[in-house]
Amino acid sequence: MQKSKKLLLIGGSKGNVHLLNFHRLITSYFEEILIVSNQEIEQAAAKVLNFELKNPFGMLKNVHKLKSIIREFQPDVIHVHQANAYGFITSLANQGKKPLVLTTWGSDVLTLPKRSILHRCMVKYVLNSAIEITADAQFMADAINELVGPMPVVIANFGVEIATVENTLPRDKVIYSNRMHEPLYRIEQIILQSAPFLLANPAWKLRIAASGSQTERLKQISEQLLPESSVEFIGFQSAQENRENYLRSTVYVSIPNTDGTSISLLEAMAYGCLPVVSDLPANREWIENGVNGIVSNGNLSEEMMEILEMDHVSIQEKNAKIIEEKATKNANKQKYEAIYDRIFS
Repeated sequence: MQKSKKLLLIGGSKGNVHLLNFHRLITSYFEEILIVSNQEIEQAAAKVLNFELKNPFGMLKNVHKLKSIIREFQPDVIHVHQANAYGFITSLANQGKKPLVLTTWGSDVLTLPKRSILHRCMVKYVLNSAIEITADAQFMADAINELVGPMPVVIANFGVEIATVENTLPRDKVIYSNRMHEPLYRIEQIILQSAPFLLANPAWKLRIAASGSQTERLKQISEQLLPESSVEFIGFQSAQENRENYLRSTVYVSIPNTDGTSISLLEAMAYGCLPVVSDLPANREWIENGVNGIVSNGNLSEEMMEILEMDHVSIQEKNAKIIEEKATKNANKQKYEAIYDRIFS
């Protein structure tokens, strides 16, 4: 009788949305999956564990708790997301006993190692503890190789679930933003830089989805700069609502300071928005400036005019092809399953 395949999936952040997306992506490969996160999860079998590193004694206690979970669950594979506290505590608890797969998210290998020598050592320890590593952009793989030397890194993202819809709805004169309202995502700059365009073109609207610690401040800035009709805060959107916003909006804008491959960018490309993105290595792996979108130089008002003068149909066709070849759920599911196949073989 063949032994059932068991996965221990570890990670978290942002309400576990990304982790649950990954869980859905690979769930059919395993007979049993247990999630360990810092928050309760109702959608799957899960346990809660504190992954903070501030208190050394508390950290060691949680390492022992995770050891107990590993011993009781007896996974065939441990897959941890992020080479930060999640990866560190997991690596300490596992001690190389089970095959460890590591999925990096961006800031864990791009910015965390620069905080201090201790942070750099921690990230390197996690990377060296994994037998398989994934990153969602080539520049992240390059950063990993700079930290720990040449090693294979699989380029894969969580993929986008593209609904079968007619992408022919009439587009509203809307600029759509749906990143979290946190400093990293620079929603304030979207408002400030778009203001001249919106004031000069009153038929256009900036539609801001999501929420975060800066939401109230962003609303105040908007009230001071723009007429009420020029900006709209719509809060958290369900998957269907988000999809409808992509399909109705003409332009999608996302200008964070740092980022890996953004799922929201891939969704916007898939649903026919004209993308305007910050000049980051990950974005340049998807957007060629002036060809299938705009890579922003910090003047969104001018860039709005520029992208509106481009051939919209050509952009949409190019982006649909890119998404089909590189970013669908199925394309990336095959990459992760190939990793598991190598482990089980």
